[in-house]
Amino acid sequence: MRLLWFVSDAIHRDALDAALCDAHLSDDEKHHRRPQELLVPPTCECIEISIDTMDEMLLSAHAVEANTDYLLVREERPKLALFDMDSTLIQQEVIDRLAAACGLGEQVSAITERAMRGELDFIESFTERLGLLSGLTESELNDVYRCLTLMPGAEILTANLAGAGVRLGVVSGGFSFFANQIGDRLGMDFVVSNTLECRDGRVTGRVIPPIIDGSMKLRTLKTEASALGVDLVETLAVGDGANDIPMLTASGIGVAYHAKPRVCDAASHCLSHHDLSALSYLVKF
Repeated sequence: MRLLWFVSDAIHRDALDAALCDAHLSDDEKHHRRPQELLVPPTCECIEISIDTMDEMLLSAHAVEANTDYLLVREERPKLALFDMDSTLIQQEVIDRLAAACGLGEQVSAITERAMRGELDFIESFTERLGLLSGLTESELNDVYRCLTLMPGAEILTANLAGAGVRLGVVSGGFSFFANQIGDRLGMDFVVSNTLECRDGRVTGRVIPPIIDGSMKLRTLKTEASALGVDLVETLAVGDGANDIPMLTASGIGVAYHAKPRVCDAASHCLSHHDLSALSYLVKF
């Protein structure tokens, strides 16, 4: 196993030392990985340790107290990485921004929040929200796109993964109008997302099937891994919502990124304090 402990403050180093002392692993060799070791420097440093076994409850307790993150992963390094888009690669939920353009922002945002927490069926809530957007013009879609901002660390992470030869994909319950452009900005190899149905230059309030939900995200992970000839333990998946849980739990390294409690509970790994660039330490050059 590899322990990757992320460090951006002295208290983070102290917390690791305390955890290793409590686990009687103080003598284990630590490799201090610096940002400049990677193709594009992440915003934090990383201490990497090879260990046979570790009490993760102990690790978690020290990490929580110090407000830092860690990954405890197998020796395999990712060869395929899949990302959710909304609130993962970008800082917004696109459907909420579209609803705001229709004057329905608060109504739709409340439904989105419940769906991401897993309190509502994704397809049912998605269809309900989408129906409220009927009549939006392509010009309004472009206005929303121009307001979207990448998540901190997204460009650094994707550049490092791509530089290490990892195949990259967006698999999103959002819309291809936005996901394809975000994918291009981040150098993604492929994008899987929902296609908005438009007639006479306006959104109809429907998507062209199939709807990309949690089961489709899982299917994409398995299909892409099979096509690449890699095992699922050699995959990375990153997301924040309940519809990401199937791919997070199936991938070798499933990371709940600044995620809802239910998602953090389901995923094997969480990134709650550092930005996406910290995941760059999963690869080496």
